[in-house]
Amino acid sequence: MNTNSQKLLGIDHGEKKVGLALADTETKIATPYKILTNDKNLLEAIKDICLKEEIGKIVVGVPLTLKSASSVQTKKVLKFIEKLKKATYIDIAEQDERMSSAYARTLLKEMKVKHLDDDVAAMLILQSYLDEKLG
Repeated sequence: MNTNSQKLLGIDHGEKKVGLALADTETKIATPYKILTNDKNLLEAIKDICLKEEIGKIVVGVPLTLKSASSVQTKKVLKFIEKLKKATYIDIAEQDERMSSAYARTLLKEMKVKHLDDDVAAMLILQSYLDEKLG
């Protein structure tokens, strides 16, 4: 990895589980990393991962409705992002996860898989961010 490369952590925040994915700005390829339980230890666990993996930026999927409006889940994720900013002091980007969900359905159909694991969802969110921002 060159000195200009930055490691990114993708997060798919759910009520019970939180999927994580990793990527770097050199390869621009996201990979599933881990699934954490959404409990009182979540922020500390993410903070530890950020230190261990030397994360330079976090990308969190934000669920919007098809009309780009906020939902109850959107508000929960935005509240989580605020807590995460205070816990990690790492730059956080919000990524609309609507397109990654559509891509996930196509991918699952092609792979003949019944449901999407949270770490794969995080990978798709992070990959859509990489494709949009770093193309």
